[in-house]
Amino acid sequence: MAGGPASPLPNDERFELRVLVVEDNIFIALDLEAQLVEMGHDVVGIAATATKAIAMSRQSSPDIAIVDLQLADGSRGQDAAFVLRNEMGIPSVFVSGSLHQVTDDEKEAIRPLAMLSKPLLPNELRRTIEAAASSDLAWKDR
Repeated sequence: MAGGPASPLPNDERFELRVLVVEDNIFIALDLEAQLVEMGHDVVGIAATATKAIAMSRQSSPDIAIVDLQLADGSRGQDAAFVLRNEMGIPSVFVSGSLHQVTDDEKEAIRPLAMLSKPLLPNELRRTIEAAASSDLAWKDR
């Protein structure tokens, strides 16, 4: 996890995002958390199920969620991402080895900011999060 501090955004402003990680594999979740913290963002929690992700989002109001598709207890990340986007205005980035499981209807309803395939390439998450932080798309529902 090489890299420096969070990259400056327009006008040299730094924007710290509050991020929820929705991932049932603790090792992957901790790696994502470490990457996000290294970028200068605040990880508000790690949820292993869709139900937990929704509850944590209601409590902590993240700016964005990093969402795996296959979660513990057989729940689906798409279901959590749908509620986050449509009930709370929280956009998601899908990070999964099972992106083929997202239907076109789900993509249209959830409007993920990005769909990244595991394993992530170096700096792929950083580029995606920085683009989201500086994009009006991420905040249009908030």
